[in-house]
Amino acid sequence: MPDRRPRTVRRAVPLGALLLALAASAGCVSLPETRTGRSPEWSPASQDKTIGFLQRYDKINAKASAARDSDLIESIQSGPLLTASQAQFRIAKRLDPDDKNPGAAVSHSDPRAYLPAFEGYPVWYFAVSTVAGEGDTAVDLVMRPTAGSLWRKAQSVVLDDDAEVPEILDRDSAAVVVPPGEREGRARAPAEAAAAYAALLEEGPEAPQAPAFVPHPDTERSHRASQQNRSQANAFTYEQEFSVTSVRALATKDGGALVLFTMTEAESIAMRNASLEFDQDDAVAAYTGLAKGEAFLRTSWIWQVVAAVPTQDAEDIRVRILGTERSLASADMK
Repeated sequence: MPDRRPRTVRRAVPLGALLLALAASAGCVSLPETRTGRSPEWSPASQDKTIGFLQRYDKINAKASAARDSDLIESIQSGPLLTASQAQFRIAKRLDPDDKNPGAAVSHSDPRAYLPAFEGYPVWYFAVSTVAGEGDTAVDLVMRPTAGSLWRKAQSVVLDDDAEVPEILDRDSAAVVVPPGEREGRARAPAEAAAAYAALLEEGPEAPQAPAFVPHPDTERSHRASQQNRSQANAFTYEQEFSVTSVRALATKDGGALVLFTMTEAESIAMRNASLEFDQDDAVAAYTGLAKGEAFLRTSWIWQVVAAVPTQDAEDIRVRILGTERSLASADMK
């Protein structure tokens, strides 16, 4: 008779990347609107006050992070970034309940804000700064959905070491918004680039979308992990799905676009004749409070991505991924 005893498959989800993403986050305070005198478009904030806000950003985030304060972080973040931060607080509290090893706060310097003009709410802008002490470049999306709401950071990505932010087009003292579906001389519309990248991650390295992107380490890592999970078909079934949740883009001086987008990655594992066992310091184990799964595991991950889309007549028309942040959003295991 064949041996039908469950066997154990070990999975590890690195905590370091999650805490790093949190440390790179920042905070937010309300800024007054500044009318430009043009009608109907207006700028959501003055350049000076925006830079002042970005300089206070680190102080507010450091306080929230040190206290793992979900209410405080909710006052300064929104959307995918907030979801990722709250999950990271939950993980940190479980792994370090006595707060003996709080994460070091990250500060930023030389902030630059790129402010579009808008006809109404929601309003938003891109911010680019240097991670102090490391020299890395951080690109953020800051948003204000209504006139009565606070400014909150919705996206924050530390770029790759070799990545450079293209020069942003400035027209009448305002950055130029590229609507998600607008192509206008570019290799791809911003929404098309985001959807193609989601499809590339989901379908694997041989996907039809692969030639549209410059190869990136995070793309390759995601493909390797997915392939490894699918190779365990005798132990469990594995399903993975990517969906784009937001796209924002500004025009660049060369005719291309700087695109910030977010995706949700949903993973589902159903056990056949195996169980999943986690290391004590694993992020999924910390989030769920369980060290072992014998029936199923469902996880949701947030991807924050910065990409440069070239013009359609560029020498290289491939989209370049400038940086990604992948963070655990939720996990359910039994």
